[in-house]
Amino acid sequence: MNTSISDVIKKWGLIYGLISVIIVFVSILSGLQEGGSIAVSVITWLISVGLAFTMYFLATKEFREGNNQLLAFGKAYLICLGVGLLGGLLKGLGFYLYVKVIDPAYMERMIEAQLAAQEQFGGGASAQEMPEFMAFFQTAEFFAFSTFFSVILGALIIGLIVAAINQKKEDFSY
Repeated sequence: MNTSISDVIKKWGLIYGLISVIIVFVSILSGLQEGGSIAVSVITWLISVGLAFTMYFLATKEFREGNNQLLAFGKAYLICLGVGLLGGLLKGLGFYLYVKVIDPAYMERMIEAQLAAQEQFGGGASAQEMPEFMAFFQTAEFFAFSTFFSVILGALIIGLIVAAINQKKEDFSY
């Protein structure tokens, strides 16, 4: 029984993307992202990294078990990248839909929270004093793209670790 790479990527990419969207929604709806706390940011990052590692590990393990316990490093890395690509696409799309359709005022609240944090740490720039090109960096499109990009970057790094852990080559004993 051989398991195909595309089936594993689709399955675990969808699971990863849906769980990531749920985590984003829960953190937004609970107000965790608007607080600006460093501790909350670290905990959210650790949850995201743990979720990514788990999804990549389970995907490569399923492929290895479905293919006679063999898994080359390159195939394992390809699976991790595919799962990350699909999961990141879903996470970015989910965030974008939330900001554009469900809660359009979210971006305004985020900008206000950023300005309040700047004032707290001695920065005096208001939204009107910012250079015009900076406005792009506070759009829903940019945040969705940066969410997707961060997942891909994580897949590149975490995927290497998972591929090294889960690879299994044939033993040649003479």
